Amino acid sequence: MPKKGLVLDLDNTLWGGIVGEDGKENLRLSLAPPGNSYLAFQQAILDLYHRGVLLAINSRNNPEDALDVIRTHPNMILKEQHFAAMRINWKDKAENLRDIAKELNIGLDSLVFLDDDPTNRELVRALVPEVETPDLPSDPSLYARFLHSLKYFPKEAITDEDKMRGNLYVTERLRREEEKHYESKEEFLKNLHLELLVHVDDATHLARLAQLTEKTNQFNTDKHPLTEAEIKHYIESPKHKVFYARLQDKFGDHGIIFFALVETNEAAWNISSMLMSCRVFDRGVEDAMLGVILEQAKKAGATEVSVTFAETPKNAPAKQFVDVHFKNYKAKVPPKAHIPEWITIQYENI
Repeated sequence: MPKKGLVLDLDNTLWGGIVGEDGKENLRLSLAPPGNSYLAFQQAILDLYHRGVLLAINSRNNPEDALDVIRTHPNMILKEQHFAAMRINWKDKAENLRDIAKELNIGLDSLVFLDDDPTNRELVRALVPEVETPDLPSDPSLYARFLHSLKYFPKEAITDEDKMRGNLYVTERLRREEEKHYESKEEFLKNLHLELLVHVDDATHLARLAQLTEKTNQFNTDKHPLTEAEIKHYIESPKHKVFYARLQDKFGDHGIIFFALVETNEAAWNISSMLMSCRVFDRGVEDAMLGVILEQAKKAGATEVSVTFAETPKNAPAKQFVDVHFKNYKAKVPPKAHIPEWITIQYENI
């Protein structure tokens, strides 16, 4: 099973030595042996980051000491901005892994954990067996080769979103921190300056759209993976429309996060598939995109829009959305579609 995240210990894993005992200046992390083994390992990890693998830290350490090394050591290749989540504390590592999975909104079975300490590895295997915990070699000079040998991660990035995934999760940390300064969710969303770039029947990003249909489980009205060729067929079909959208805000670009396949009969449209990345839950994107589809249906003369919905063990968010907006899976096209006031719509090719 492909994995989404790599969780890393620090002492004697990303660098040689124990920072709390040896001090930053005495760590083994340099161009000369034995410190060069850790540099090679960090570079191999950075290569995974650029392929879209999420990185996280799980270390029993004094956070001030560890963060000082990450931020200021002249030979650190991996910096704070590369890590989507960090747990540097004195809790047990199994508990930290549960917290990391929850923060990243991915399953424990999507994580790989690397730690030089056999005791920590056994603890994790016993308490969170879903996490893949291979035995890191005892010789640090083999770390990089060992990482390359693992079959859990993609060999290359397929889409732009794959390449930017690590950065997406880091900027999400910034959004969560900023939200704490607002009294209401709506006030926070208004200050995010959310902008949806909407495309219809545009074949530019087929790989990403196919990827969304394959991977999206929680907000997915009818889980039915589509190939690039199938999506291209629907784009070219006069009886269908393919909607997709990219989301941006003041912190950066979320990438393409929404897809809908619509059957366009004359008086009644049917949304046969609608899905959205879990990264952008609770921001009104699904409401805005339904509003866009209803507006386009009205322009085409349709008076009714229905949705195909198939319940799965994972798509409760999609069911809740359908229950709110569709009665018996059908909705009348309103005179004016509702689009949340904090979202700006930009039509790219309509």
